[in-house]
Amino acid sequence: MSLSRNQIIIVGIIGIIILFFILVFLDVIPGLKKPGSDSSFGAIGGGKKIVLNFWGVIDGHNDKEAFQATIEAYQKINKNIQIDFQAFDNRLTYEKTLLNALATGRAPDILMFHNSWLPKHYDKALPLSEAAFPLNQFQQLFPYVAEQNFILKQDEKSFIYALPLYIDTLAFLYNKDIFDAKAIALAPTNWQSFQNLIPYLRERNPANQIVKPAAAIGGSEKNINAASDLLNLLMLQFGSQMIDKYGKIQFGQKGQEAFNFYLQFTNPNSSFYTWNENLRYSLDSFSDGSTAAIFNYSSALPLIRKKNPYLKIGLGLMPQLAEADQPVNYANYWGLSVSRQSQRQDLAWNFIIFSAANPQIAENFL
Repeated sequence: MSLSRNQIIIVGIIGIIILFFILVFLDVIPGLKKPGSDSSFGAIGGGKKIVLNFWGVIDGHNDKEAFQATIEAYQKINKNIQIDFQAFDNRLTYEKTLLNALATGRAPDILMFHNSWLPKHYDKALPLSEAAFPLNQFQQLFPYVAEQNFILKQDEKSFIYALPLYIDTLAFLYNKDIFDAKAIALAPTNWQSFQNLIPYLRERNPANQIVKPAAAIGGSEKNINAASDLLNLLMLQFGSQMIDKYGKIQFGQKGQEAFNFYLQFTNPNSSFYTWNENLRYSLDSFSDGSTAAIFNYSSALPLIRKKNPYLKIGLGLMPQLAEADQPVNYANYWGLSVSRQSQRQDLAWNFIIFSAANPQIAENFL
């Protein structure tokens, strides 16, 4: 049976429509799936093969498996993109190597950017465009501390230099068994309640020497992990302006008050004496049950649990000044940024947005 001219046209149109949807289904024609869906988030379509170099630090929060899982998920929807990840196991080594690479024009496309780096390294990174990631979207997704650390404001404009992978703040880590044995039900919420706990938690011998400290506080980095961060936090809580308007370091009266408060815990004449430089390293003594509490980040937990898998650890909020209107905390975390030297800046930022702003992918770093 022969078809009429109109019937041939109709059959042809139907065939084209069917072919079109087949091509969409096979991803030959990209970009028509629902935006934000698992399969399309970060998808940029096909093209020639492109390699992006990515440098990062492996620590308690960032493990290589998390990065590899993120990279594989991105490459799955962008088959023409290859991301080569180089891992560093030390923050100082990473920063030194990165600066040398920047100085010689060999910097990676994507780099991990510490939350303390903006004042000294913002000129080495490329800010994210407003069109690609509006400021209000950043503010909706991430806590205010990330805005303080990663956004530079100049001439009434805001420039996003990094997107955070996670947020980690100092916390009160305590031995649950010791607290239970001493009939202490709750972790202290302010410094006064913390001081009141010290006589109950510490153990001394007849010579007044500390045998089991109540907490690792008051000393230096020599035997207290994150000691400088803890002191910096106290400075902030006491209201010390550590940098003046000319960019010079200062402490002032408030800074001295914070310093004296910190030192009282290593003063044998103080009622709150609980630490000295002869005691073992804080992470070791906490892990074996000798020290009742430490102030540290959640990133320290994997190392502690590796030392003692059976330790029952309680996690409390950081103590504040009793009269404080708002809590003041101290963060230590990483974000992702793009090098100014990158020749693939848009693609690099696309990967970062995929990694940090996609809730399912961001879970890799929690």
